[in-house]
Amino acid sequence: MKSDPAGRGSPSSVATARWLDRAPGGWDALVAGDPTSSPSHRPAVWEAFAATLPGHHVHVLALEQDGALMGGVPLIELRRGPFHWLHALPSLLPAPPLAIHGRHAEFDPLAATALARLAHDLRVVGGAWSWYRPGGATADPGALACVPGRTRFVEASVVELGGGLDAALARVGRKERAALRRPRHALAFSEDPGVLETAYALHVAQSRRWGGHRPLPLDLSRRLLAAGGDPALARLFSLADARGVVSAALALDGPHETFVWWSGTHPDGRELGAFARLLWGIVEWAAARGRARVNLGASSGLPGVSSFKRSLGVTRVRYPVRWLDATGASVVGRVVARLQSRSWRGRAFGEDE
Repeated sequence: MKSDPAGRGSPSSVATARWLDRAPGGWDALVAGDPTSSPSHRPAVWEAFAATLPGHHVHVLALEQDGALMGGVPLIELRRGPFHWLHALPSLLPAPPLAIHGRHAEFDPLAATALARLAHDLRVVGGAWSWYRPGGATADPGALACVPGRTRFVEASVVELGGGLDAALARVGRKERAALRRPRHALAFSEDPGVLETAYALHVAQSRRWGGHRPLPLDLSRRLLAAGGDPALARLFSLADARGVVSAALALDGPHETFVWWSGTHPDGRELGAFARLLWGIVEWAAARGRARVNLGASSGLPGVSSFKRSLGVTRVRYPVRWLDATGASVVGRVVARLQSRSWRGRAFGEDE
């Protein structure tokens, strides 16, 4: 696939798009050089899904010009017998197109066209493409529209660190700020992957109250924590007292952002404000390492959680998710899509424009 990049360069200087089964050379530099990149753009995230979840396969779109990598998109194909789903990425982890030197507006349509063609060729039953891109070019509605499906909007809670930690703390609500500065109970903050099983048990117990939520497999988190990298891909943070872990969270980390993916807090810890203190400990950790922001995640369908995050002085980043449909699927594939849609009733999939 070729496209004249907005008339720039010589006639031979065209952008090309090709699908690979792994990250191309120069991908890490692309992630580091794009300030809008998320930790989920790092290859070890997709590799962990493919290694731990049956039927998951990596595809990477490489956008190149004059032989150099200029942009790209990772996605996961889920295969179940003759049926296919495309996710960029699973669990709504963000994967908008990356680009060098802010050339997103130029490459976004190329990426969307390539994904639409892949969806057509595979006769997909469904999937999703999450376009969380803080501080960068907004998604082109026309580009999204060429991918068969429906666009819904999700809101992430982001602690901005560009102005420094003190500025971020000043945005925290007065009551919450006082509690962070003068806690009523001694709790020790640490990074310790050794408490994964305890943390995961807290997460599973807490998430039972969230309608339609399905915790990710423990093996996936274990794989992410073992992935290493520079910086390390995943971190497990916890707060504990003499009785043990009170609150814990697994975070994905990247050059520009730390993303709090899942968490769990003991019922006793809620009375102590443990979760707020845990999140702020992560914010302090990220600020000390030069991250531009901490993404506390979306809270669709959980108004209480969303309100709590707002009290921490977050910026609310609203972004589109393109939900792929079964327009190009076989008759049986469309039936599978309808059955899946019924089984997902009650889950939060975002809001219309």
